[in-house]
Amino acid sequence: MVVPLIFGKIAKDIINGELTYQSEQFTTISIGFVSAFIAGLFACTWMISIVKKSKLIYFAFYCLIVGIIAIVVSSMN
Repeated sequence: MVVPLIFGKIAKDIINGELTYQSEQFTTISIGFVSAFIAGLFACTWMISIVKKSKLIYFAFYCLIVGIIAIVVSSMN
């Protein structure tokens, strides 16, 4: 669901001239992209399996705790 947003941001950066192609960075960017994609797939698969195996009430508590932590941390800045 987020892939179109990422491609849109990349296209906007290219059009505005903020992102340029440099061949020496291609390998590094490619490795980072593939690593992030694999890690994202693993994380999503793992989280879906946890939710399917357990009751959603535990997932709701997890979301509540993470949300509260995010609000507290962002308000401290």
